[in-house]
Amino acid sequence: MPTHAFTVRKLADTAGVGVEAVRFYQRRGLLREPAREGNGFRQYDEGDVRRLRFIKRAQELGFSLDDVASLVSLSAETDQLRVREITQQRVLDIRQRATQLEAMAVALEGLVTCCQKSAKGDHCPIIAALVDHAPRPAEQVAA
Repeated sequence: MPTHAFTVRKLADTAGVGVEAVRFYQRRGLLREPAREGNGFRQYDEGDVRRLRFIKRAQELGFSLDDVASLVSLSAETDQLRVREITQQRVLDIRQRATQLEAMAVALEGLVTCCQKSAKGDHCPIIAALVDHAPRPAEQVAA
């Protein structure tokens, strides 16, 4: 494969992202924007494909784009400590989010229980809770 083998469309398709994502990452400084060739098109290479896949995988693992920018800049260095710190912070954030999601699931399960116990023809406790017209499930169970 030649060194400069990709147009922006081919780059995006090969990396599994959209063309607008490529342009967005370029605006954010996460991906280089090569000069236009004689044919008027920008030409990308395998390094750009690897960079896009890196960005995409990092996002899938929960890294923010700011984190990705830090990781990209650190990838040129050997500062494993800083990479580890960024990753540990992301782990803490994910665990906190998981705790929040579990609390949300418990609250929704409580609403489902209230709904199952409500009399036919009553206002839906789930809808009422969403518009803040009914006690929360924990309040009803405790009563």
